Amino acid sequence: MGRWYSDAALEELLEGYPVIKAQAAIEAEELKHLFPKCTTGCDGKPRGGETPDGTGAYAVRREERSRSIRQAKAVEIACEALSEQERELVRLMYFERWAGYHIRLQMGVRRSRLFSIRRSALDKLADILL
Repeated sequence: MGRWYSDAALEELLEGYPVIKAQAAIEAEELKHLFPKCTTGCDGKPRGGETPDGTGAYAVRREERSRSIRQAKAVEIACEALSEQERELVRLMYFERWAGYHIRLQMGVRRSRLFSIRRSALDKLADILL
């Protein structure tokens, strides 16, 4: 049975989560310092073009720097939709990069059951994230 999504793309996102999470923390710190010191005054006259004080430029910079924050949060929220077993498997397999054998021992499941849990988790995550 063919899948509508690529396992490789989804697994790459999940395996990259620890790095994305770290980048998100750095970006959150940087964003604390990206507020304009003033805003444009309102004199009732319509203005065209860009705002004279650069407020728009701050918004663009904030948007660019918040990408990892959004990605990390999306993965965290998507994982909430998983069963406890699926979440544990995703954590061990993708975030902590344990080997399948060790995951089976930790979770107390057979190899075939591990594959079943993995497939179910990836299908759910793909529906949410991709």
